This record gives sequence, structure tokens and C-alpha cells, in this order.
Amino acid sequence: MTDELKNPTKASVAGRASSARKRSGDSGMTLMEIMIVFALIALIMGAVGVGAFNYFKKGQVKTARIQVNEIMQKAQQYMMDNNNECPKSMDDLVAQKYMPRRQKDPWNKDFIMRCPGQINTDGIDVISIGPDGTEGTADDIKAQE
Repeated sequence: MTDELKNPTKASVAGRASSARKRSGDSGMTLMEIMIVFALIALIMGAVGVGAFNYFKKGQVKTARIQVNEIMQKAQQYMMDNNNECPKSMDDLVAQKYMPRRQKDPWNKDFIMRCPGQINTDGIDVISIGPDGTEGTADDIKAQE
């Protein structure tokens, strides 16, 4: 006879009880437990998704600000090189190699460039119409002079 059968310890008794449960089919997760785990994962993923989307929107606005200021600088350089003559459109900047190509804002819309400007009457207006796609609204992004 083995020592374990003569003198059962707590560990061996617990080991036999757990193996008995496994044989009787009590182990595993119920459908309800699995559904609760999936619901918790979905809640966490939803919260992360909303946060990531907000960062993405802020990134688009920052990118548009950088782009309008860059276009403004290129247009001012064009004017200095061409006796204060305004570029008629961004195509003039591209044709004269001030810009490598015609740019679009992060919402895939054309930038508005006016010379002389309506906002900067002595200079140039460069505007991104923002996420709503309508000029003259609060979300428009304008170049700073």
C-alpha cells in the first residue's frame, strides 16, 4: 500500500475531489459566463474606439492648420518673387514649383486661396472649410498671418 492511501493529506484529498468534479462534467464555462465576458470586452473596445476617434479628429484639425500656414508661406514667397503679384490659384504655386502638387485638406476638400483676401485685406486668405464642408462656419481653419 502506498503512503498516500495509508495517510491521506489535505492536498491528495483535494486532488481527488477536483478530479472527481472533472469526471462528472462540472468544469468549464456556462453560456451566460461567456456572454458576460464578451459584453465586457465589447464595452472596453467601445470606450477605446471613441477615445481613438476623438484623437483622430483632433489630428485632422492640427494637420489642416499646418497645411494652411504652409500654403500661406508659399503664396507669400510667390508674391515676393513676382513683384507683389498675387497667385491666382494654387495651380500658380504648383506651376512655378513653390509646391510639388495641389494639396487637399484632411477631409479631401480643396483649400480656398484668395488674393487679395477678404479676411487679410492686405494679403492672402488660405482657408480649409473644415469637417462640415461649408465655408463661413465656426469649424473653418484659416491661415495665421
